[in-house]
Amino acid sequence: MAEQSALVGKEEKTIDIERKESLLDELNLPPVVTRFIRANARNLQIVAGCIVLLVFAWTYLDYYTETRETKASSALNLAVLEEDTAARVELLQGVVNDFSRTDAALWSQVEQAHLAFQDEKYEEALSLYNDIFADLDSDSPLLPLLSYNMGLAYENSGEQSKALTYYAQLAGYKGFEVKGLMAQGRIYELQEEKQEALRVYREASENVEISGQDKSILTEKINTLQTGGAGEEGS
Repeated sequence: MAEQSALVGKEEKTIDIERKESLLDELNLPPVVTRFIRANARNLQIVAGCIVLLVFAWTYLDYYTETRETKASSALNLAVLEEDTAARVELLQGVVNDFSRTDAALWSQVEQAHLAFQDEKYEEALSLYNDIFADLDSDSPLLPLLSYNMGLAYENSGEQSKALTYYAQLAGYKGFEVKGLMAQGRIYELQEEKQEALRVYREASENVEISGQDKSILTEKINTLQTGGAGEEGS
């Protein structure tokens, strides 16, 4: 029994010697680091708490943004499905008011402008298009669509020079060169500027990405203008 007691005492003594003073000691950090943490424990706790709060805030913001986008999309879908035009416009405006700065709100503005254009309310359509333009980034994929629609609105309202400006802008976007040039040619024809029309039609027909259908249309237009020009010169 005495021998057992001696062993137990020895074991307890060994444990006492190896026992660490705190969790910091358990981590086996360099002494310098351990001393720094102990000296700045309160400040480090505050920083850690702030980091935790920031993480929770960021998570909540993501959740809030995603939920808001989902609700906005649902509201836009209901507005688009509305058959009555007046009610549809009201619902679309509701999306803009309730879910500003969302993709759904942007498309609601675009749809309102389209509806105004369809009703031949060109001034209203242009005002809406301009509002949308002001909120878009320089690399927005909506820019070509707006340039074309604004060109059409100006063309239909009889402001051909302004229409040309937007069609030229449209031709400057990659993938829309042919569409923009063909629209410019149409305006030049209306203004009876045949040489300018021929110039842009030829430029469009030489585009390597032109479709077969557009190529055929342009060939016919070029031939017609050349024939008409030759007839006038002969007379």
